[in-house]
Amino acid sequence: MSTALVVDTHTHTTTMLPRVAAAAYHSVLRGRPPDVGLGDVREGGVDAVVAKAVGDPIVTRWHLRSPFQAVQNQLSAIEDEAVQASARLVDSAATVRATAADGQLALLLGLEGADCVGEDLGLLAQLAAEGVRVIVPVHLGDNQIGTTCLPWQNYVGPLPVRRQTVGLTDFGAEFVVTANRLGVVIDGSHADEPTLLGIIEHSSAPVICSHAGARAVSSFDRYLSDAAIRAVAGTGGVIGLWPYFMRGKGTPTLDAVAAHARHIADLVGAEHLCLGTDMNGVPGLADGYRSEKDVPLIAKALSAAGLSEPEVDGIMGGNFLRVLEAVAG
Repeated sequence: MSTALVVDTHTHTTTMLPRVAAAAYHSVLRGRPPDVGLGDVREGGVDAVVAKAVGDPIVTRWHLRSPFQAVQNQLSAIEDEAVQASARLVDSAATVRATAADGQLALLLGLEGADCVGEDLGLLAQLAAEGVRVIVPVHLGDNQIGTTCLPWQNYVGPLPVRRQTVGLTDFGAEFVVTANRLGVVIDGSHADEPTLLGIIEHSSAPVICSHAGARAVSSFDRYLSDAAIRAVAGTGGVIGLWPYFMRGKGTPTLDAVAAHARHIADLVGAEHLCLGTDMNGVPGLADGYRSEKDVPLIAKALSAAGLSEPEVDGIMGGNFLRVLEAVAG
C-alpha cells in the first residue's frame, strides 16, 4: 500500500457562508452532497487540503461587510475550524510534509476569486502575509484581473450577462507578477482561455488549474483545450481532477474522472496532474464519490485506467507539492 502524501488542492470549509445564507443554499439544493468537516477529512487518507475563502460577490455580499473584510471573516472561520479539527495551518511544502509526519491534517489557506482586493496590490501582499498560498484570480464573474470561462448565471440557465473584453487586464498582469514575488501559487481554474494564457505569459512560476478537466474528453466550458493543457504543463504546473457532475456536465462516474486523467497524462505526462475535489463547494458529484472519505476510490480508478503506482502517487499529492515547493518553498 502506498505511503505517498495525499493533497486536495481545492476545498472549502463549512463556514464559507453565514448561517442564514448557508441554510437558504441548502434548502434550494436539497440533493447536494453532505457537508464535510475538516475533522472528517483524514478518514479518506487525505494529508493536506487547500481550503479556500471566496472573494467574489456570489459569497462576499452575504457577509454584509466590505468584500475584503468578508474574506477576512472567512479566513478566520477556516482557522477556527482547523483548530477544532486539530489541523495545522501551514504555508510551504516542507511544513505540509512535517505536519503529515506528525499525523495531523495540514491546511493551506487559499482564495477563490480575487475581486475582493480591487486594484490594491497591498491587499494581495496582506493576504500573502496572512498565509494565503493559492489564489484563483477569476471565479464566477469577470473582474479587474480577467474574464471567466463560465459566469455563475450560466450554471442556472441561459441568463443575459454583460461581459467585459476577454483576457487578462493590465492590472491582472501586475497581479500575477506580484503573486510570483510573494510566493503565491496562481490557480487559473475558472479563467477563460485568453485570461489563462495571459496569466501563463506573465508568470515566472508554475501555474495550476486545481479543478478542471479536458475538453477533448467532454464538452464543458470549465474544461481546458489541449492547447491550454500544454500551456499549463509548459510552466511546470498541474491540472486537478475534479469529480463534479451536475445537469449533464462534468464527470458522471469515477471512470470518467480517470478518462480525463488518462487523456492529460497521454498529452503532457501524469506529472502534470493533481487532485481538486471542490469539497463543500459543488451541488453535485460523480456517482460513487460523495465526500473526502471516497478519495481512495479516485486512486483506485486511476490505477484501473492504467496509470502506474508512482504516477498515481504523484497525482494524489506529490505533483502539487513539487509546484508548491517551487513557488512558496
